[in-house]
Amino acid sequence: NNLKSVSSRRIRILNTHIPRQSKSAALWSRSYFACSAGGATIETLKEYVQSQTTPD
Repeated sequence: NNLKSVSSRRIRILNTHIPRQSKSAALWSRSYFACSAGGATIETLKEYVQSQTTPD
């Protein structure tokens, strides 16, 4: 939660074009994601991410 608070504040300071929908509008959701990549190298992970397609 602290990481989300600090990073949100920093992102808004550096990117003033990001609109606020209300005074209490959060940049991040309440949920979180955690994963493990096992023994994969950073190069393997980069290739995997770059090969992903985005939905229309």
